[in-house]
Amino acid sequence: MPGHHPFYASSLPDLKDKVNACTQTAICGRSYILVTELKRWLRSPIKCPSGKNTNQVGRLLVATYGNQVVPSSTLKLWETDSCCLLVFCILLLIDKGDLIEVFQTFNILDQHLPIPLHQLREKLKPSHEVQDYWKVAAAFDQKQWAFCPAKFELHRAREYTEHSILPICRKEKINEKGGTAKLWWIDVKEEFVGNALKQAVAFSRYNYSVSETDPDWRYQFALKSFEDSSRTTFENEKRAFDALRDHKGMVQFLAAYTHAEKEGVDAGAQSAPSGTQQGHIPKNTHNLLLEFGEFDLEVFFGERLPPVLQDETDQFWKALFEVADALDGLHNPRVETYGHIQELHGWHADIKPDNILSVQGKFKLSDPGFATFKTKSEQDPEEFLLGGTETYGAPERHPGRIDTMSAVSQTIDIWSLGCVFSIAATWVVFGYPGLQQFRKVRENAINQIVSRAFQSPHPQRTTSISAGDYFHDGHQVLKAVLDWHKVLRSALRNTDTVTSRLLDLVDGKMLLGSAHMRIKAKDLYSELKDIIVRSETGGRIEMPGNIMEALLQADKDAVSSVPFGTTSKSSEVPTGLDDRKARKSRLLGKPLMKTAHRSEGLKSVLASNHSQPAGRNHPTTKIAVQTGPSDQTRHGSSGGVLGHNRPSNAQMNAQISSLDRTPTVPESSQRTFPTPQVKQHTRSPKTHTPQDIFQAQEEIKARKTREPRDKLKLWAKEHKDKLLSQHYGNRDLMFLVDNGESMKRYWAHATALLLTLVGKSAGQDEDGLDLKFTLGQVKLENMKSKLSIWEDKMKEAKPMKEARTNMKTPLHGILSRYLAHVKQHKRLQPTKTYRKLTLLILTDGIWAGMGKNQNAVNDIIVKFVRDLEAVVGNLVDRPVSIEFVQFGDDPAATYRLRRLDTDMKWHGIP
Repeated sequence: MPGHHPFYASSLPDLKDKVNACTQTAICGRSYILVTELKRWLRSPIKCPSGKNTNQVGRLLVATYGNQVVPSSTLKLWETDSCCLLVFCILLLIDKGDLIEVFQTFNILDQHLPIPLHQLREKLKPSHEVQDYWKVAAAFDQKQWAFCPAKFELHRAREYTEHSILPICRKEKINEKGGTAKLWWIDVKEEFVGNALKQAVAFSRYNYSVSETDPDWRYQFALKSFEDSSRTTFENEKRAFDALRDHKGMVQFLAAYTHAEKEGVDAGAQSAPSGTQQGHIPKNTHNLLLEFGEFDLEVFFGERLPPVLQDETDQFWKALFEVADALDGLHNPRVETYGHIQELHGWHADIKPDNILSVQGKFKLSDPGFATFKTKSEQDPEEFLLGGTETYGAPERHPGRIDTMSAVSQTIDIWSLGCVFSIAATWVVFGYPGLQQFRKVRENAINQIVSRAFQSPHPQRTTSISAGDYFHDGHQVLKAVLDWHKVLRSALRNTDTVTSRLLDLVDGKMLLGSAHMRIKAKDLYSELKDIIVRSETGGRIEMPGNIMEALLQADKDAVSSVPFGTTSKSSEVPTGLDDRKARKSRLLGKPLMKTAHRSEGLKSVLASNHSQPAGRNHPTTKIAVQTGPSDQTRHGSSGGVLGHNRPSNAQMNAQISSLDRTPTVPESSQRTFPTPQVKQHTRSPKTHTPQDIFQAQEEIKARKTREPRDKLKLWAKEHKDKLLSQHYGNRDLMFLVDNGESMKRYWAHATALLLTLVGKSAGQDEDGLDLKFTLGQVKLENMKSKLSIWEDKMKEAKPMKEARTNMKTPLHGILSRYLAHVKQHKRLQPTKTYRKLTLLILTDGIWAGMGKNQNAVNDIIVKFVRDLEAVVGNLVDRPVSIEFVQFGDDPAATYRLRRLDTDMKWHGIP
């Protein structure tokens, strides 16, 4: 019998092998099939034992029917109009391949997949050939979803059920947009992108495979996801994109869909048949599919050097000025639908560097989540708006004004764009450090206004301004901003013929306190084009051709951080690991850098001004230059409860990410402690020079050499580090070392750093130091003995394979025991001071054992602070200080540790 011949008998195992080979795992953990590849295999020719040609489908049909005659209706399973290849595969996988003719009879075809379960049952019910049709339908339903994953189509709005599989290969968070939505980077295999959508975003296609002979073509997108609670915002943004879909200056809106996702089901769980889920309530997410931008403007400024040559300066401004054209289109959209034309007034209401994206070298306006539209009228439009930016917001929208809820003009967007241009001009002249300095200038100006208002016996009642970095005082542009623009003009390169004219436009027509005096978007774009034309038609500085070629080659060879989702090697593989959020986190953490001779020059100018005769006016622009991080003493100077942050090499600790980086160990070992107050003396005060790890080790060795007969004198009081004593006095010191598998590569560095820190801390904790590890039972308590014991413990607790750190567990144990200790102390000795705790955590921050709850450490710290406050009342004296010392530079870990610093303020923790 032909069906039992090995050629035919092996056909079903071969099919299963092929299905497995075509199976992919979506980001949700569910499996789906590459149906195009599977169909190609099913149609592929093969010689049968008789020597005649057949294909894999024919081979499977013969095996299915065995000694029976194969029905003639099944001989055309692969025809386009009535294709049943996928239906046949599903039936074979549920051991019901002989029902293919019945399914064809009831018009159950590939093009109809997925078929709702109740319809499938209704179709099969009349058939006498289908025994237990109820079970057959359920089994078919369970399998069919993997064979019909969703396909993304241009401008298509879809609703997907909880069983639908979205074939997203990779998905990584870019950021969270104001708490209303999450922005993701995703990539999707080419097979699941419709033809029209492929044409719309042809530039986003790339080969994920390292092999050029076996390419894996994919498309990358931005996905903006809203929870059900933000559906109104989603609908508003979708309407805004619909109104602006034909405007090239806006980020393209590609598609929208709602997905009912299961809650309480493992990400890797397969879909169960419809109607069988018990206790799982679908959670709707509402999603916008958008074209992907490599950078937002803020990251662009941090990762690109400012233009120097005239042509590149012109090109930068020309590209950025297109945002004004996009704004004109948003303010006056003209929507045509099947010949019907609607003219509207629009407001963006949230223009800021975050919402201007670089897409293929062009700047585009994005994120119209707070955009509003109304029917066009002859009068200047005004509208009531919610949300939006504060730093870049117009004065009439400042929360401190009593008229904030009044209707506002479209020119609020002109103000915001003027602020963006001011920031951009600063970057062009001074680079990224200039942005940090400019922010400090604005903060200082606002602080002075707040201080004067607080001291005034007759405070203004129309505006209550608070500390911030905005560009106005509640009514008018800050004088400090206008003075800063003067500084920019004075520092311009002679090759830059655009920036000064732009600043004139910003000062004279954009950053005006009166909304009705500001320039309209259409006129703004016209004036900006005129600035570019005047620059391009003016005199040019000729550059030798060989120099231009050399600079071009140097630019090609330049090492640049890889944009999120773009190429990461010589092939075309995007990297999502170095995402926009992690890069922005690093940019925000950069310390202000000294500018050559600025300090000397400013001191000379100021001295000269002070020596001028009284009564004469000599205006001076003062620039505050900070040499350390802006948050250097945020916790310490305010007496905060916790000091938890990711340290910088320029300050205390060791951030070891490569073998050639030398960690720094200054005398002050925690940046969150208060800066010591130095009294004024006639002689210059003694400074404490930071030490690198080797200098600190040499000091420890020298100390031990001076006392060779008594090794325990390492803890002697006379050997205490005086500066550390100011911070560690009356505190228990504990080290918690992460010994998860990911720390293995840094273990030698961690050991060296721990021994150095222990040596530097000698004598500070009179009870002795404590050592714990995130995994295992190895520990030291109240240890005062020689360093070799610490080194032995590090060897004993070295990272093991597949050991995954869950930082929640050891941290919760340490804090719980300390809280219990404080409670007992308060109960037994209420009048005596309890010992405070300093906890130093050495980790790479990866914490692979944390699972889905990545915020657990944050939650533990917040709860601990609340419980501790309930026991001791006043936390001003900072009873507990936590410091994370990061090894490596994993961007997700860096961002997680940074959040443990910056997010505490939202919980009321200073």
